[in-house]
Amino acid sequence: MTKQRFEYIDALRGWAIFGVIIAHAGSITKIGGILGRLAVVGSSGVYLFFVISAFTIFYSLDKHRERENKVRDFFIRRLFRIIPVYWMGIFLYTAVYGLQSRGWREGPELWHYPTHFLLVNVLHPLTSSSVVPGGWSISCEVLFYALVPFLYYRLKSTQDIIIFVFISLTIIPIISNQLDRVLSPILFGDVDKITLKTFWVRWLPSQLACFGFGILLTKLVNMPTLVEKLSDKRRNMGLIVLLSALLLLPIPGFLLIAKHHVHAFIFMCLAFLLSIRPWQVLVNSATIFLGKISFSCYLLHFLVLKQITNMVEFYLPALKSNAVLYFVFVTVLALILTVPLAWLSYKYIETTAINAGRNLIDHLNRSKRNQTIEV
Repeated sequence: MTKQRFEYIDALRGWAIFGVIIAHAGSITKIGGILGRLAVVGSSGVYLFFVISAFTIFYSLDKHRERENKVRDFFIRRLFRIIPVYWMGIFLYTAVYGLQSRGWREGPELWHYPTHFLLVNVLHPLTSSSVVPGGWSISCEVLFYALVPFLYYRLKSTQDIIIFVFISLTIIPIISNQLDRVLSPILFGDVDKITLKTFWVRWLPSQLACFGFGILLTKLVNMPTLVEKLSDKRRNMGLIVLLSALLLLPIPGFLLIAKHHVHAFIFMCLAFLLSIRPWQVLVNSATIFLGKISFSCYLLHFLVLKQITNMVEFYLPALKSNAVLYFVFVTVLALILTVPLAWLSYKYIETTAINAGRNLIDHLNRSKRNQTIEV
């Protein structure tokens, strides 16, 4: 795919972070009613990130399949992109809040910090997002990276990927339920039930299907017959509208599939449709730009939201009496403040780290070539 054709991926990241910011604005303002239900849907943007991440990883590995050190280079690129910004988040939130609450859960204890520095914080229910709000999803993604080499060399065919997704949707949830029943009283006896329930949903095995749909997407975009059938404008747009509407509906109990898995499947389908026809209403300069800075947006928007609500509490307490106006005010101001801060983080931290990773890859590959020539 050309760089231009990949713009729909950045646009989807933009929509994902837009939804996440709305969801957390709804959570911190405690908006109810229809707006509250719509805001909750926005939280599924995290699963869209997982789908897109797996797609870009496996598409890139396929594209460079002849490159000798592609797996090593993958780890360097990904870790240089993730770690510096995440560590910035650790220092920033600690500088602002110390060991106090970040606004959603209780503040961290000192023993939480090593898990966040190593990005394994999702492995314990109390450390999941204690130091960096939302850190569970970053940890989950980094742990997925550890599985990428095995999955890449094992899941060769479309059938292999479908089997993997099926197991992730059916068998793994059953195993997780049993582990919860057996291990939670032993390992996490002092953790409340709500936190435990959230933990078993958010840990990597529960999210594997979301990543699996992203891997499957790499096969779908290379099916010319299916692409041709869905290239018709009316059919393509009709399906996009239908799938978007399905995100707003409750998941029927008889499906026996978790909500985040259903939404991840819908996101895979939407991404596939946009890969065929990147409609400008969805793929445009604004959503593409937001997608490029989405990682920094994700890490910073929690801080911005908390500071806005503190400001309202101190200067505009009457605003809280109008739930809708309060929610809209916080959401809009959060976007206005988060975007420029995220752009600065993207430009001076993310881009610098990414370039450093590229330079390291080039250096290692040059050294390898020189050794080969000497031999």
